[in-house]
Amino acid sequence: MQANLFNKKGKFKKISIAWIWPFILSGFVIYAFLRHDFSEMPKAFHRIDWPLISLSFVFNIFILYFRVYKWAILFKPMNRRFSYFNMCLSLFVGGLFNMVIPARAGGLVQAFLLGKKENESFSTALGTVTLVRIFDSIMLIFLGLLILLIRNIPRTGAEYFQSISQTAGTAGVFLTLLVIILFGFTKSPKAMDRLVLFLLLPIPGRFKPGTQKAAIQFRQGLICLNFTGYVCLGLLLSLVFWLLCGVNVCILLKALGLEFTGILPSLLILLAQAFSMGIPAPANVGPYHAATVTVLSFYGVPVQSALYAAIVMHGAMFISNTLPGLFYLWLDKTPILTLLKGIKNAGQNVR
Repeated sequence: MQANLFNKKGKFKKISIAWIWPFILSGFVIYAFLRHDFSEMPKAFHRIDWPLISLSFVFNIFILYFRVYKWAILFKPMNRRFSYFNMCLSLFVGGLFNMVIPARAGGLVQAFLLGKKENESFSTALGTVTLVRIFDSIMLIFLGLLILLIRNIPRTGAEYFQSISQTAGTAGVFLTLLVIILFGFTKSPKAMDRLVLFLLLPIPGRFKPGTQKAAIQFRQGLICLNFTGYVCLGLLLSLVFWLLCGVNVCILLKALGLEFTGILPSLLILLAQAFSMGIPAPANVGPYHAATVTVLSFYGVPVQSALYAAIVMHGAMFISNTLPGLFYLWLDKTPILTLLKGIKNAGQNVR
């Protein structure tokens, strides 16, 4: 991330402001410790069922591999078969970047790595990553609206979940329109090429050829939309993915001694946590905890206990989503700086 400031000659000078994030994170930690009493935390940690925490860790790794399988489905209509190791490397490292970089650049990292390892276009790989994200978002919204319609929600949280329902409904309409546009993008290339040319009018001439080529390659990544069976399978696998995540939340709650009737509370917590991750924050610190504490409080869990639960759940999620990426980077011997430079160059080539 960069900002423009005036130098001594009165001209703009670019400087990095990435150093601001550690201060923001430190400020949040200080605020949390000043506002809450953490003296009982050591006792709370002793009451945790650590074997269940370990089970949750292993289960989350399984979910990550399931995501690789879910992503691989979208490449089948392209008649491309990629190395499973390279797909795991791409997705896990992308997840690692999502965890540690506030800009949520994991999708770009995922597309770049797969393109680099498999000699595939960055834009085509990015198209498949985008489609997976859309499928996941559609099914998360569907699952969320279905849960909220059940109405087995604490009365104290009715207003909170009503606002989530309205947000989800708006997002659902937007995603539906987006899918329709993308469907047209694959079904009527000429019409979409005209749209792309119209959108490129404000772009300087020297950038247009590269952008047009990138648009065509991106369309190749959406070819799955031409096959109804693959679309239905992709949506079904996305629904299974979120249900597996809900089961993992249930395991974590049980490990913390917070047992609820049925899986609905776990899915509501998952829903709030998933929406909170859309807020850019380093390591999801802050929004994730606030969402978890809010939902647990609606179910009568004291704020202090809810905060401890949020910290443990966040720690388990963070570790299990970053270690696989670090492990695969170590296996592949890919230097981080080389990776960052390659992503930057890929972005410049698209223009």
